[in-house]
Amino acid sequence: MTVGDDDFVPVILGTGVGAYNIARSLHEAYGVNSLAFGRVALRETHHSSILAVRASREFDEPEAIVRTLLALPSEFPGRRLLLIATIEFYTNVLIDHRSAFDERFIVPLVDRALADRLINKTDFYATCAQLGVPHPATAVVSPTHRGDPTVGEDLGFEYPVILKPSNTDVYPRLHFEGKQKVYLVPDARALRATVERILAAGYDDDLIVQEYIEGDETVMRVANTYSDRHGRMRLASVGQVILADHDPVMVGNNNAILSVHDAELTASLARLLDAVGYTGSANFDVMHDRRDGVSKVLELNLRQGATSYYAMAAGANIPARMVEDRVHQRDLADEVTTQERLWLNVPYPLAIVYAPRCLRARVRAAARRGYKHTLWYRPDLSIKRIVTVLRVDLRYTLSTVRYAKSGMNR
Repeated sequence: MTVGDDDFVPVILGTGVGAYNIARSLHEAYGVNSLAFGRVALRETHHSSILAVRASREFDEPEAIVRTLLALPSEFPGRRLLLIATIEFYTNVLIDHRSAFDERFIVPLVDRALADRLINKTDFYATCAQLGVPHPATAVVSPTHRGDPTVGEDLGFEYPVILKPSNTDVYPRLHFEGKQKVYLVPDARALRATVERILAAGYDDDLIVQEYIEGDETVMRVANTYSDRHGRMRLASVGQVILADHDPVMVGNNNAILSVHDAELTASLARLLDAVGYTGSANFDVMHDRRDGVSKVLELNLRQGATSYYAMAAGANIPARMVEDRVHQRDLADEVTTQERLWLNVPYPLAIVYAPRCLRARVRAAARRGYKHTLWYRPDLSIKRIVTVLRVDLRYTLSTVRYAKSGMNR
């Protein structure tokens, strides 16, 4: 398979749906094929004619990743290599080893100092507060509070509360019984017990305690942005979650999103990103608080989201913006998606059945205008590929039926 064109080669770190999302977006824009690396070849990228996958068990070691990438210029002489990470681990590897990459490589990421400020939730919420970016009321529990019987008292907001790690690089690599991505804690006693369990497992950074914004998918939103090489946000697309993944090991992922217009949220994101001089793609988790009607930012990821193809469904090609900005060095116009379009990671009937009742009319209206499923890409549908995508759809269908609450009662 020939990858890239005369100007650049897209090199994607990751082999899941996020990698296919980027590869498809670039193929639609430029007709180019991409090269993806990962520890294992995941089914979402199997038998693709637009994405060449190279898997190696060594790809969980930063040194092996860097060594593999540094060998690529000799394979693609005269072309620049655009490195795009799809998960936090790969993002951090590229940031930490940026100095190893010469002018043949394009690494569209922020530097380590800014990355730390934005990834660490303690610093991130402090930055949001400083810039007036709405976010849930927050308290911090540090490792020095271990064994403190007053932890969880007088938070300034009511129980139940959300508990989550501030450091999302270290925490995912820990293994212990009862581990969750986030915890819904009913009272101070349970909070102290959960904090003790996390710290005893080897976590040694801050823990974030946050007010709980009650609601189902109707209060869950996402946003994806792109900021140019000059540090100005040029693209924003907000999505309303229609169907979240309720599998306990997949909590935080989404299976159906409706692109929406949220002018206040978009303005808040621009204020945040422009103030810190952010460059590259960003992905935000957001909650729309029914109590005051404000969309509040939960966290920022230093990459576009795995499910950000909803932005493409609404007309915004994030990877193409990256190419225009960083490869071709062209100035970008501002773009904000405003039309309601539907993105799916499951069959459409499933999204209707399990969507909150109050959103179904909007979902149907958007679907009548056409909907997008990242993996169903007509130019990439060989018989083997069709079978593979059907198997992925079946997996998510069975998971949804097993774990999702029936939309009939919502």
